[in-house]
Amino acid sequence: MFTVLEFETVKGVDGLRCSVNCQRKIPTWIAILGLLSVYAATAYSQELKKVRMGYPAFSLTFLTFFVAKDAGIYKKHGLDVDMVQLAGAVQTSALVAGEIDYLTGITSPLVAAARGLPFKGIMVTHEKTLFWIIARPDIRRMEDLIGKTIAVDRLATLQDIVAHDLVKRKGINPDQMTFIQTGSVSNSVQSLSQGSVAAALLSLPHNFVMTQKGYPELASALEFNQRSASGGIATREAKLKQDPAQVKAVIRATFEAMDFNRKEKTWMVNYIQNKWKLTPKVAAESYRTWLIGFTSDGKIPLKDLQEIYDTALASQLIPTAVPVAKVMDYTLLEEVLKERR
Repeated sequence: MFTVLEFETVKGVDGLRCSVNCQRKIPTWIAILGLLSVYAATAYSQELKKVRMGYPAFSLTFLTFFVAKDAGIYKKHGLDVDMVQLAGAVQTSALVAGEIDYLTGITSPLVAAARGLPFKGIMVTHEKTLFWIIARPDIRRMEDLIGKTIAVDRLATLQDIVAHDLVKRKGINPDQMTFIQTGSVSNSVQSLSQGSVAAALLSLPHNFVMTQKGYPELASALEFNQRSASGGIATREAKLKQDPAQVKAVIRATFEAMDFNRKEKTWMVNYIQNKWKLTPKVAAESYRTWLIGFTSDGKIPLKDLQEIYDTALASQLIPTAVPVAKVMDYTLLEEVLKERR
C-alpha cells in the first residue's frame, strides 16, 4: 500500500522540507521507484516492434537510415530496427520471403514489381543522383575509357543506368566500353585501386576519398542535375495492407531523421567521419554534397521517375518497362505528411 509523503513549507527557504515521518519512508520510496523504473524499461522494450531493413551498399546514400537507428530515432517511434546489408537479387528474394520488412534501395524492387513481384515504393529520401565516374590516375578524359572497363556495383540497377547515361552525356557511345559488376561499391573501389578496371562509378564518400588520392573525376551526375530515387523505402504490398501502423511509424521516424540530418550539422559530420573512417575535411565535404539531394516531402514526381526507367528500357539496361504509377504508392506517406502540417 502506498503512503502519501508529508511535506511542510519552510519559511524563507526556496524549497520543501520533508517531515520526520516522511524521512523514515524515503528508503522505501527509493526502492519502489527503482522497481517501477525497471518495470517501465521492460515494458518499453516489449513494446518495440522488431523490424529488419535492407540496404544495398555501405554508402552515404542510405545515411538517413543509419542515423535513424544509431541516434535512437527509430526506437523513439517504437521500432527496434536491424540494418542488414544485401546485394543484388538477394534483396528482392529476402523481401519476397519476408526475411526483411523494407528495402532502402528502391530501384531493384521497383523493377521487380514491374515484372510481377508484389512490391511498392512508398517513400523517396533522395531525388538527386549522387554518383561519380572516377578513373585511374593515368586516365584524364572520358575518351580515354574507350575500349576499357568501367565497374559498377550491379548491372541492370540504378548504378548501371547512371554510368551509361553519364558516358553518353559526355559525348561517348557507352557501347564502346565494357561495364562489369563487382557486387558492391567497396569492391569497385578495390578494383580501381588495384588497376583491374579503368574507372568505376562511385557514391559518397568513396568518390571524395579516391579524388583525394589523385584519382580524377571524369563525370558527376550532379553536373547534369540528374534526378532519380537513389534512396527511399520499398516494401511488400501485404505489409501495406496488414500493418499500415508500422509502415507509418517507419515513415514518421524517417522524416524525423531527415529533419535531424539537416539541423545537426556538427553531429552529422562527426558521425560520418567516425562511421566511414574519414578525415574531417572529407567528412564535411561529403555531408554538404549529400544534403543537395534531399527531398522536402519524401517524394519525387512520378513523371520524372517514369522518364528514368523509360530511358533505361530504351537502352536495354532493364529487362521490362516499369509503370511507375503502379509500383509507387504514396498513400500512407500522404497521411503522415498531413500529420506534419
